[in-house]
Amino acid sequence: MDSAIKTILLIFLFVLVFYLLSVLSSILLPLILAFLLAVMFQPLISLLKKIKVPSFLILPAVSIITLAFIFLILNIIYQTSTDIASQKDYLAYRFQSKLEGFFSWIQSITGGAVDTDFLNKQINEMPQSVWFSNTAGSAAMSISSFTGSFVMFAIYYIVLLSGMSGYKRYVRYVGGDKSTTLLETYEQLQKSVFSYMILKTLINIGSGLLVTLICLIFGVKFAVFWGFITFLVLYIPSFGSIIATVFPVLMAIIQFDSFNKILFFFILIFVALFINGSIIEPKIMGTRLRLNTVTVIFGLVFWGYLWGIPGMMLSVPLMVILKLIFEHFPTLSIVSRLMGYPEKEGERVKA
Repeated sequence: MDSAIKTILLIFLFVLVFYLLSVLSSILLPLILAFLLAVMFQPLISLLKKIKVPSFLILPAVSIITLAFIFLILNIIYQTSTDIASQKDYLAYRFQSKLEGFFSWIQSITGGAVDTDFLNKQINEMPQSVWFSNTAGSAAMSISSFTGSFVMFAIYYIVLLSGMSGYKRYVRYVGGDKSTTLLETYEQLQKSVFSYMILKTLINIGSGLLVTLICLIFGVKFAVFWGFITFLVLYIPSFGSIIATVFPVLMAIIQFDSFNKILFFFILIFVALFINGSIIEPKIMGTRLRLNTVTVIFGLVFWGYLWGIPGMMLSVPLMVILKLIFEHFPTLSIVSRLMGYPEKEGERVKA
């Protein structure tokens, strides 16, 4: 009876927690981003301390460099989004001409059996320039809104970065008799999140640079911007590579008249992202996270529903954290096992 009551109370607790996560998203998102970034750079700080770099220099140097780099990226994306919005008339005109050519091609290969006049008329009545302006403007406003909370994010990041160096002493103080178990859990969580974030970031950087290079070779406008977008959206599991392919290819369709050139560009982008996402990434990542496909998709939908695109990008590390938390509740350990998959004989889980 007591076990049933505890289970019910735990369920109510998690429902309450997830409700608060949704309501307090504007406060919690910068905190989680700051935590993940601090985890990524904690080993670097430990290394600098081991090689006798003065402690009073480490924290300011790491904080200033990382925050300046993030702010630079946000500023580039914001400025490029504004530039795209300023060219809305040109983009709308090219988009309209491409659609008309596409409809003419459909009619020619079907011998006029397919009537595209109605669809063409409906699209002509749509204000494409407004659509392009709103789309680019929305992207710029999203970046701007995050920039507005950049101060909060920076404060979280600096505090976490400075406090994580003494996490062992703090966990022993909080945990008391259970400090050893808590310490092992935290270190396992830190290793899992660190390995995922570092490897995923390096893979995304490589993919972003490759997309930028392909765009530059073909002369696609805003090549660096598409590289940044590729780097960011590839944090979204499963669907990130599809999104990363759509935007530069759409710009190529608008910009170029040669079908062969557009097709070749699409093939190169698709093959590059497919190789990175389906061959290189699984080989490098291996079995570090121990999350099954169903869990990854569920996390993508769940966190995307709570926090939108940022939630989708953070879904994998958040599911890893939840899985490790569930492991330490006997009544919820079955949920943790459902989120993973069994080990092969003789195989050890990589941190």
